[in-house]
Amino acid sequence: MDIDCLKTGQDYKVLKNSYVIFICIPDIFHKGLPVYTFENLCRQDTTIPLGDRTIKSFFISANCDKLLNEEQKAFMRLVSGGGSSNSFTDRVAHLTEDAKQNNEYRRQYMEWERQKAYEYKRGKQEGKEEAKIEGARKMLANGKLSNEEISDISGLPLEQVQKLQAELSVAV
Repeated sequence: MDIDCLKTGQDYKVLKNSYVIFICIPDIFHKGLPVYTFENLCRQDTTIPLGDRTIKSFFISANCDKLLNEEQKAFMRLVSGGGSSNSFTDRVAHLTEDAKQNNEYRRQYMEWERQKAYEYKRGKQEGKEEAKIEGARKMLANGKLSNEEISDISGLPLEQVQKLQAELSVAV
């Protein structure tokens, strides 16, 4: 989020406050609080804040009965599947149903999901290929195996192993 708010070389002080809100049904921290709020602090000296003006709040639906505000309680009950109980949650429920029925929104969401899955899969495959290449480089540097053996072990084509061998020879 900071990347979108800061220009190169700008100080953190020009940042506006950023709030990241998570709504969780179970208590993921297991301490019984209705809300957990975090700011970035130095691990070595927790009296030193990072000052990035980012606040993360986790609202725990399972503990919503401990919230002070009735609207907060009503919203958390709605999130937990308890239905709407006031004009605000009625409106949220109505907007949610509209979004579920909106074919354009559903198409956009599905496209977004598909793109994310593609990027993840592509990144994972690229990572595997990089790992194979790095492994082959290490075996070549060791000098105990032939290029054919390295090709068999790494799963890389012999021509690629030979190219890596040539690069390694030039580098030395």
